[in-house]
Amino acid sequence: MTAGAKEYVRMFIAEEFDVDLGKIKDDDSLLDSGILDSLGVVKLMSFIEERFKIVVGPAEVTMENFDTIEKILKYISAKSERPPDK
Repeated sequence: MTAGAKEYVRMFIAEEFDVDLGKIKDDDSLLDSGILDSLGVVKLMSFIEERFKIVVGPAEVTMENFDTIEKILKYISAKSERPPDK
């Protein structure tokens, strides 16, 4: 995972959800803090699919993958390294 990916994700969250990134850490819960709600998760999924050219499956939309910036970056990295399903 490149440092660029982290900056893209952080900037998207900051701009889309009007968040001061100085106030959140990469391991802070985006859901528990109220930054993301169900609509926010859908927006984030769309951004990830477009920006990183990966497909986010419905079963992959979990707190394990989308609760923190750190988890989002791990998810993107894992999906980017995985060969496409046939």
